[in-house]
Amino acid sequence: MREFTDEALRELSMSPRARLVRRLGGSEVAALREELAALEREHRGQRERYLDWVSTILATAAERHGPAGLRILTNRTLVYFAAYPDVEPVRAEAPAPMADEIAAAAGWDDPGGALEIFDRREGEWRQAIDVLRDWLSTLLSEVYSTWGPDELEAFHRRRGEDALRGLMADIDRPAGERLVNLVRLLQGHFTDLAVSEDDEKYTIVQDPCGTCSRQVLDGRFGAGLGLAVVADEHPVAWGGRPTTIYRTHVPIWHVEMARERLGAPWPVNRCPSGLDGGACTILLYKDPRNPAAAARVPAPEPRDEGPHTP
Repeated sequence: MREFTDEALRELSMSPRARLVRRLGGSEVAALREELAALEREHRGQRERYLDWVSTILATAAERHGPAGLRILTNRTLVYFAAYPDVEPVRAEAPAPMADEIAAAAGWDDPGGALEIFDRREGEWRQAIDVLRDWLSTLLSEVYSTWGPDELEAFHRRRGEDALRGLMADIDRPAGERLVNLVRLLQGHFTDLAVSEDDEKYTIVQDPCGTCSRQVLDGRFGAGLGLAVVADEHPVAWGGRPTTIYRTHVPIWHVEMARERLGAPWPVNRCPSGLDGGACTILLYKDPRNPAAAARVPAPEPRDEGPHTP
């Protein structure tokens, strides 16, 4: 049974900027302030999660490989910041709040000024979040290149214990509420998306995904950061599917660890392969334990064995 009308799904899919333009057109200052404050909470939450992820990677290196292992990642951090293509976003503080400033501009009947503030603040948030995404991706690349895919999985599992705790707390909420929460989280990642629904699931098409695909599209794999693409016949790469280093957490958290807790992958992330920066589809089953999800997980890609000589 469907829970949302097509109109409601279009409303849910609307980008934060398009929502702002609509509020400005109707002079809906209170609603505008509330929506922007919610968006900033998502940005702030993502930044905090990334800081925690970096900290967990470093702590796990120390726990599993001692001072020598931590030194390897510390050195890689120095190389990363020396090579990073945009020094400006490297700052300790989060960007300044924008909701009140934009609401004030709207109240002065200055929609152009309000949009200018929004675009500037969103750019600052994107930079502040991207530098952390790229840092943790660099550290995970070093984990993979130094210790291999088994250790990469172990590092993902260590962080996944904390990440999945939050997801599991959401698991028994009504399906529609889980959808809204996920969409808001994804928009906090700067994702452009469209949502559709059938009787058993919601389909969220991200084009592009605001984390993995945008990392490819923004040229981070050609920026001298040494980011890895993993293609081992191993769970971190869906059994043998070229996978960017950041994406390798997906088959561990949302396939392997989700199966251990729910008996099924959740949600199903159909990420692009390799350095493809195209659309990424999420299948959010209304019943998180639906066994049909297993058949929709990305499959390993056939390997080119070269010409066969009898």
